Amino acid sequence: MPTSLVAWLIIASIFIKRDRHKKILRGLAFGLFIFFTNPFIATVVINSWEPNAIQYDQVERTYSYGIVLSGITNPNRPPFDRVQFNKGADRIVHAIDLYKKGIIEKIMITGGSGTLTFEGNKEAHAMRDFLLNFGVPQADILIEDKARNTRENALFTKELFTNPSSKVVLITSAFHMYRAKKCFEKVGMDVMSFPTDHYGRELYYTPDDTLIPSIYGLKIWTILFKEWIGIIAYKVAGYL
Repeated sequence: MPTSLVAWLIIASIFIKRDRHKKILRGLAFGLFIFFTNPFIATVVINSWEPNAIQYDQVERTYSYGIVLSGITNPNRPPFDRVQFNKGADRIVHAIDLYKKGIIEKIMITGGSGTLTFEGNKEAHAMRDFLLNFGVPQADILIEDKARNTRENALFTKELFTNPSSKVVLITSAFHMYRAKKCFEKVGMDVMSFPTDHYGRELYYTPDDTLIPSIYGLKIWTILFKEWIGIIAYKVAGYL
């Protein structure tokens, strides 16, 4: 991660004995800090990585299913009388929009517990309750509650389809869409991408957005590093 890289360079410079090497490591740490905290650079990169949003009126046909990937709630955080959403809440909110507009006929939610040390509460169940509260009939909601990662989202979802070759709408965060779409295609499913909750934004050429270090830059690079490492791991494992 970006913060870790800078921190390790600084730590290494403390223990290195040669002054020349100390200066090189500290200079590199400072340079990386300036680079990773620059909001303009981060915005350019995330805008290049994320696929463009799709207007509702650009969808030219009706799909039987919209598949919503979980990973957007905190099901084990109290109070338990409500759904605790993260930033990715647009996944389920836009799925409701697609359903209400008649673009998708049913909503499938895939995702169990992302906790490795204990079973935890199932995200799919919490998101199903959210859909019910917003008037989506039980008959139009399907859940897959065993998947713990994107590979399993695709694998276990396919098992629930009588006709896995039919085209469906895949709804997930824009930064995650590349890996998710590849996983579903790998198991033989034909999906239309519907990216949500973009981190990218319009470019501004003000001092705040071009010169002044910002936590926004570190946040964007951390998200990208995590996703890129995940893609590499999935490719090595043969999931993509």
